[in-house]
Amino acid sequence: MKKEYLLILAVGMVILAYVLDAVVNPLALRLPTPYHYFTPTIISQYPFTTVSIVLKALAVVILPLITFSSLGLKKMAQAATLLVISALLQLYALQDVATRAFVVPLEWSLAFTLAGVILLLPTLLYFLTGLIPTPPPPSPPSSAS
Repeated sequence: MKKEYLLILAVGMVILAYVLDAVVNPLALRLPTPYHYFTPTIISQYPFTTVSIVLKALAVVILPLITFSSLGLKKMAQAATLLVISALLQLYALQDVATRAFVVPLEWSLAFTLAGVILLLPTLLYFLTGLIPTPPPPSPPSSAS
């Protein structure tokens, strides 16, 4: 799939998530951590909000992957950067929910949490592919006279 299509898909997911947020009331839960939202009882109680959170999280995951594929960085550099982004997303969401500061809406904090967890999968993939040495390109045959 072309990068432009993925970018349009990510923007479309964010727009759809905002439409879903407009249909339902803002989430007013008191969660000890953002991870407590992702239990079957709460997810089944708030299905539209859960879909909105998942769409936002997937959009947040797609954007750095598109960016890294455009930059052409080495796999280990991509893995390290994704690990840092994943950690920062999760730490920000944890701080936002634990302190109840809600600088961003709770739905976005939960989406950051989910995106941080999902970003660990490509991080592992890039790390493993970075460990495997790539063979050098074959040298052109030399013409001996």
